[in-house]
Formats: sequence, C-alpha cells, structure tokens
Amino acid sequence: MTTIVWDGTTLATDSLISVNGSTYNHAQKLFQLDNGEWVAFAGEQQEWWEVMEWLNAGAPSNNKPHVSRIEMIIVGPGGVFEMFTKLVRMPVSGPVAYGTGWKWALAAIDHGRNAVEAVEYAKTRDHDTGGEVQSVTMPSKADKPFTTLLKEANDTAVMA
Repeated sequence: MTTIVWDGTTLATDSLISVNGSTYNHAQKLFQLDNGEWVAFAGEQQEWWEVMEWLNAGAPSNNKPHVSRIEMIIVGPGGVFEMFTKLVRMPVSGPVAYGTGWKWALAAIDHGRNAVEAVEYAKTRDHDTGGEVQSVTMPSKADKPFTTLLKEANDTAVMA
C-alpha cells in the first residue's frame, strides 16, 4: 500500500508500489489537481486515475467512480480533507496518516517529527512503505475550527 501524512503544513507520501507484500515499482503518489488542490493517494493504484479524473471534473455527485480500496488526503486553499472508498470529503483537523504505515507515521508526528520525517520513519517499520518521499508544503494560514470546516464542506457539497 503506502503511507500518506498530513502534519498541518506538509503533505507527504512514499513512492513504493507493492503487490501482495512484494515490491513492485515506484510511482508518483502526490498530484496537483486542476483546481490547485494537492492529493496524496494510498490503495489501489489503478483507481487513483479514475478518482483524479472525477475530482478534476468537479466531483459530480451523480457520477462517482466505483472504487474498492482507496484512501486519500486532499489539501488546498479550501481546507484539508480525507476521502475513502465512498468518496465523501471529510474535513480534517490536526495531523492524519493513512496507508499501511499510518501507525508509525503518527507515532513520529507525536514525537515532534514533520510529515516528511514521519514517512521516512514509517519506511523503517512498514514493509509496504519505501522509496523516495514526495511532499508539498502549503502556505501558512490560520487553522479553522472543525465546525467551520464542516460547514464549508457542506456548503460546497450543496452547490455541486
């Protein structure tokens, strides 16, 4: 699978692709969407492309792709969101990590490491996390309370 981490300012991921616990390849897992948001993926690689096309098309609720195993963190000017197989944006408040190395990454965050360092640490503990770390750091801005993020996400969903 992989490890993806958001520490509050930086989104980071590894680059290892594994199949049934075996190293398969290395790939880009961090992408900028047409609207300027950044997304990091964990899960079934072939499903990433369908989801990116859907997100770039404005994420129409009547045309969600059918995915079976996917986790992602989306970061942009409108906030930070996690999204899973049902493809529903859920606002994030605070650091999060997903993929097979998530526990190691969050432990690193809890001990003062940043997102890149957290992925580096997960690489030492999780056999499905490896390769070069990919990351993007977002411009600093005041954190919004969870209730504000949830209201903005709901307002955005109603407009779509």
